[in-house]
Amino acid sequence: MSRFAIISDLHSNIEALSAVFAKLDREGVERVLCLGDVVGYGPEPERCIDMVMERCELTLCGNHDEALLRGAHDFNPIARQVIEYNRRTLKPGLLAGAAKRMRWKFIESLPLSHREDDFLMVHGSPRDPVHEYIMKTDVIFIPDKIRDIFAHFEGLCFVGHTHFPGVFTEDLQFRDPGQLDYEYRWQGERAIVNVGSVGQPRDGDKRSCCVIVDDDVIRFVRTDYDIAAVQRKIYGDPAIPDLCAARLEIGK
Repeated sequence: MSRFAIISDLHSNIEALSAVFAKLDREGVERVLCLGDVVGYGPEPERCIDMVMERCELTLCGNHDEALLRGAHDFNPIARQVIEYNRRTLKPGLLAGAAKRMRWKFIESLPLSHREDDFLMVHGSPRDPVHEYIMKTDVIFIPDKIRDIFAHFEGLCFVGHTHFPGVFTEDLQFRDPGQLDYEYRWQGERAIVNVGSVGQPRDGDKRSCCVIVDDDVIRFVRTDYDIAAVQRKIYGDPAIPDLCAARLEIGK
């Protein structure tokens, strides 16, 4: 495999996304793939869509991207409120300009999965690319679920969706980046790599998370960004619940 980065769950956080791209530029990573959830939660979906269209070779459809088009029927109230606000902001009307139409068409065109060499990329899971969560607690409480998921792919599977980075192995183990010393060396076995979240980390580390794949080494990369700037934008927008800002400070 060549050298590339995988990002996911940007959630309209342009400060985080810009910082991650700046980090990848410093690392000399030119190829970037995105596992979806470009929109939702944060204050700037348009700028995030524009940056992803410009910088990402491939972007998949996440559940928030899908909800933007089809409705947030199974979302919690906060997530639903923001995605409905995003829809009002992004959906082009009769007199919409070219940029607005291009963003909407881009979201409509997002594929559900991507296969390349020895790996599969999805937002959620191989069984349900958009909606299914693979939780770290599943290895303990729902091991048959994990076994069945492993039966649906060969090689490496990269996912996002839960905002919890780490690696699931076929022996029903989950290791977070700290336990791995931020590096997983792949030797051809089946494994699931959750790349974490750029725009809304939830593993207790408030820094953005993504992975860089360099041949057989998968490295988890954390990046600081201007959280206060994002929070000011959210607190200043009555359409976005304050919780979406407060949780950024604690990475939850």
